[in-house]
Amino acid sequence: MSSKGKILLVDDDPDFLDLHTAVLKNHGYEVFTATSGREGLERVRTEMPDAIILDLMMEKHDTGFLFSQKIKTDPLFKEIPILMVTSVAEATGYRFSLQDDGYWMKTDDFLDKPVKPEVLLERLDSLLKKRRDAR
Repeated sequence: MSSKGKILLVDDDPDFLDLHTAVLKNHGYEVFTATSGREGLERVRTEMPDAIILDLMMEKHDTGFLFSQKIKTDPLFKEIPILMVTSVAEATGYRFSLQDDGYWMKTDDFLDKPVKPEVLLERLDSLLKKRRDAR
């Protein structure tokens, strides 16, 4: 069976990584993981994923912002879609949106944690389809 695409999961929560790695693999994706922004950037360079699922708060509260900015300003990687997942809404009540925050956050989509697997798959499939259609 051929892979539907290479996905990089970047999150410091091992439970999130384990659950969503299993979900993605069961739906035909090849999955790579990283537990920090630094490790995630290294994996982008070595694996060249088709999409990235990225946590916002890891080593620091803004690690995800800094990670996505580095990816989206690098000519080699800027076309890789980034789906940011965050528990900020649960912790603070603030919700990010593409309409209000997308211009400065440099991500392609947002999801609040906890993430339902079917919603994650739907949003990921949508991002990958947009990327394929743009080529």
